[in-house]
Amino acid sequence: MSMLWNWYTVNSCFIARSWHVRSKAAFAGTCIGVFLLVVLHQWLHRFAREYDAALIRSKSAKADVSVGSDDALATSEVSLQTLKPSQTPAMANTMSHKWFVAAKSVRGIYATPFEHLVRTLLFTLEWSLAYFIMLLFMYYNGFIIISCILGAFFGRLFFTYNETLSCATIGDSREADRKCCP
Repeated sequence: MSMLWNWYTVNSCFIARSWHVRSKAAFAGTCIGVFLLVVLHQWLHRFAREYDAALIRSKSAKADVSVGSDDALATSEVSLQTLKPSQTPAMANTMSHKWFVAAKSVRGIYATPFEHLVRTLLFTLEWSLAYFIMLLFMYYNGFIIISCILGAFFGRLFFTYNETLSCATIGDSREADRKCCP
C-alpha cells in the first residue's frame, strides 16, 4: 500500500489481498463500485432521516404535542430546569450518569425499543460504510478519490433534491454534526 498520492491502475490492491486489481477493466469496475458505494452511503443517510421523520409524524399525530410548536421545542430537549439541580459541579453531575438511567421526565416523542433498535442499526450501517469509504480514500489513489468525490456529489444531488429547507432540517444537520464532536 502506497501512502503517497498515486495514479496506479493495474496491479493495485485495496482493503484485502483478495481485492487485487489485475486489469484495466477490473480497475474501472473498482472505480464504478466505489462510486456506487458512496452513492449508497448517501441513500442510507437519507433513508435514516426519512425513517426518523416518519416516526415523528406518526407519533406526533398521536400525541398532543405538535412537532412545529414552541411547546414541542421546549419539551423535546432536556433542560436544566427539568433535572433536579444539585450542589455538585456540572462535570460531576454529568459523570454520575443520572441522565442515562433517569426515567423519561420530559414530555416529548420517544421511539419504542424496537424503533430505537432499527435506528441504531441504520446508524451503525451508515457509520461502518463511512469508515470503509475512508479506508478506500486513504489509499491516496487519485482515481479512487475522484470516484469517492463524484459519488458523494451525485448521491447528495439525487437524495436531497426534494428536502425542505426548514428549521427541522437545520436542527437535524446540527445533530448530525454532533455525532462525533460534542
